[in-house]
Amino acid sequence: EYAAEPALAHDGGDDGLDLVHRILAEAKRYVSENGMIVVEIGQERDALEAAYPDASFLWLDTEASSGEVFALTADALAEIATVNA
Repeated sequence: EYAAEPALAHDGGDDGLDLVHRILAEAKRYVSENGMIVVEIGQERDALEAAYPDASFLWLDTEASSGEVFALTADALAEIATVNA
């Protein structure tokens, strides 16, 4: 599974979230008014919540994990103060 991931997914920078910061910064431009994004971040929930303390993350559990996938609505994305990644 690891080898199937793009290299960029494994080079997350200092906090492990460089790609996620980029997605959150850009997603506002692409998500429709009633849309949302769903992102898998692995075991970086604590770091993500520390970077975006005011974000309204909706954490989605799967059969295999808890707290590794989140959703954000368009409204929640608009409220995020982006972090310089």
